[in-house]
Amino acid sequence: MSEPEVKNPATMAVTGNFSLQAQLPNGKTFSVSGYLYDSESLESVNQRVDLMHDVLDRQRLRAEIPELEAKRDQMIKQLDQMRDHMAGLERKKETSGKLSSQEKLSLDNIGQSISKVLEEIEKGGKAIADAKKKVGIE
Repeated sequence: MSEPEVKNPATMAVTGNFSLQAQLPNGKTFSVSGYLYDSESLESVNQRVDLMHDVLDRQRLRAEIPELEAKRDQMIKQLDQMRDHMAGLERKKETSGKLSSQEKLSLDNIGQSISKVLEEIEKGGKAIADAKKKVGIE
């Protein structure tokens, strides 16, 4: 079986075009376009369009990284606030021996809340690492 003949697109008549557009998380828009050539195979068109989809997907994922990092940083701040709140309640309990019913409930529930936030921080860190790996940022 012989290799298919590769034609130089510059020598082919343009019969149409295509355009792909993506809305990025940071409010920017990214678009790519290409031409359809006379007697070009459907397979060739699909390969080029697929390649453009890959480019758009990479750019979208790359733009998501700062948002993922900001979300993780916010969760870390939330975790610190929860720990401070818990420490304050424990100090109050030790010094006065009394907590209001709301404070007791808060102290009872804060451990579970901290565990959930720690899980989310871990998931966020993994999502950031995965995204950076996929787009080639180390």
